[in-house]
Amino acid sequence: MNKIKTLVLISLFSASLGLSDTGTQGESSSVADGFLSAGDLVVVRPISTAATIGAFGIFALVAPFTEMAGCTEETYEGLVEKPGKFSFDRDLGDFKK
Repeated sequence: MNKIKTLVLISLFSASLGLSDTGTQGESSSVADGFLSAGDLVVVRPISTAATIGAFGIFALVAPFTEMAGCTEETYEGLVEKPGKFSFDRDLGDFKK
């Protein structure tokens, strides 16, 4: 019984997330979009944020070597900017950026 309550609450929560994030889509979202938004919020965003932080740590370690090679900007873009944009600069459930 407790599992059923949990599933119902998760489905209601995810459906409300999907309906609240319709600014870029221009049409009403379905429950599937709600599940995408909830999965993005609960699973993908924390993992991508941790990956961004880890990649910044790696960049800090390799920065002196990339400076000697003259490719610091490209390395920063690949390790920090792109994961950061994926983590923080996109709508919930939008995996196209």
